[in-house]
Amino acid sequence: MLGYAQSTTLAYSAVHDQFLADSYDFFVQDDWRPRGNLTLNLGLRYEFISPYHEANNQLANLITQFNAAGSFQTAAPVSPGGVYGRGLVNPDRNNFAPRVGIAWKPLGNKTVVRAGYSINYNLGQLGSIVQNLAAQPPYAITETNAVAATGPSTLTLASGFPPSTALRNNYGIDPNYRTAYVQMWNLNIQHELTPTLLVNVGYTGSKGTALDMLRTPNRGPNGTLNLAIEPFNWETSQGSSILHAASVRLRKRMTNGVAVGGTYTYSKSIDNASSIGGGTQVVAQDDTNLRAERGLSSFDQRHKLTGDWTLELPWGEGRKWLTKPGIAQKALGDWLLQSNFSVASGTPFTARVLGSYADVAGGTNGTLRADYNGAPIQIGDRSLKQWFNTAAFTIPAAGTYGNSGRNTIIGPGSWLMSLVLSKNIPLKDSMGLEMRAEADNVLNHANYSGIDTTLNSPTYGQVTSVASMRKMVLSVHYRF
Repeated sequence: MLGYAQSTTLAYSAVHDQFLADSYDFFVQDDWRPRGNLTLNLGLRYEFISPYHEANNQLANLITQFNAAGSFQTAAPVSPGGVYGRGLVNPDRNNFAPRVGIAWKPLGNKTVVRAGYSINYNLGQLGSIVQNLAAQPPYAITETNAVAATGPSTLTLASGFPPSTALRNNYGIDPNYRTAYVQMWNLNIQHELTPTLLVNVGYTGSKGTALDMLRTPNRGPNGTLNLAIEPFNWETSQGSSILHAASVRLRKRMTNGVAVGGTYTYSKSIDNASSIGGGTQVVAQDDTNLRAERGLSSFDQRHKLTGDWTLELPWGEGRKWLTKPGIAQKALGDWLLQSNFSVASGTPFTARVLGSYADVAGGTNGTLRADYNGAPIQIGDRSLKQWFNTAAFTIPAAGTYGNSGRNTIIGPGSWLMSLVLSKNIPLKDSMGLEMRAEADNVLNHANYSGIDTTLNSPTYGQVTSVASMRKMVLSVHYRF
């Protein structure tokens, strides 16, 4: 209201970029059946994509230097050429991806054991990296300013970008950045209980290596460490993850017009940077203590039950009633009712502090965590006004980082059910008409989708958002 600002940022470029990269992949694959009840699927893939470069060499990176204790010292911009090549990132040529699959019937046709292992690479991140490298001085204009720790603000709405001699690059990447990859393995045992009833017990594991991590080397607990360099983000491949999941699935095939199935999954995922699996990537809090970033993945969901069923309504040709052709059969016959549902526990949230000087002066906001005093976090009488024990967290003392871990607050679960009523009407030749009525969240259940975990927010501890309520769609499809 006074016209002062905590921080200002500026980023723009009038340069037309032309990004180029080389990519190729090779693979061999074979299906081998050494015995009648044993099949092996074997494969090996090699994938490579070079770091992107710009046709006119209009890229810039920040090469950082740390002391023996791992603390940030300084950073200097580099342009294409020299030891880092035109892409400013050393190529990763070790992207071998084996595939192994096994299908075995140890007890005849009623039991099948399946297992597999594979490695998968994330080659798409290089496309995002080159865009960040191109948006750096001297080929773009970037500027980050923050107020002093004490005294009146020097940033105003009228003069938000004062002259500065500091290095203005706000992004850098480790030149030895590696391609992220995930190892996946699974084991499933399927058994036929009856000719129409199947049970499947399975286990799945995955391990992520060289995952994306964002750091802020020039930020300390009291603000910017090296005032000659503006705050910047530094991207590395130091992230890692591990996931284990066990599941039980039952499936009843269609008999007498009814089919039904369901799956229960128990899983746990841990990482130090949720850059895969739908997680939201957040800058590491303390650049000198990356071990403190390890915690539950942002997408971790401990329990999940899913199911579906299909019911052929008993009216129409080949069914119990209205078997004779006529107007009643055409109107009421051959309808299909389908439904699926899911019940899941909540995903985790982190207790954070916004707007603190140290965070703003570091060029980021929303990355500092609260202090945890050891009290129970979950409460039995959760409500919209208080979803967790808000007294378990406090704002850290000035000049310190919060000691609470990532993703220690479990958010609201969900309960969803959809319903579909459809009818196919054959017409002449191969033409047909489908009438369909769909309802998502048919029971109109309120699924809370967000809670406020920011300590200095007026809605701290409260449920702040709800997922989509019931939605219905009526449609007619003409197929020809």
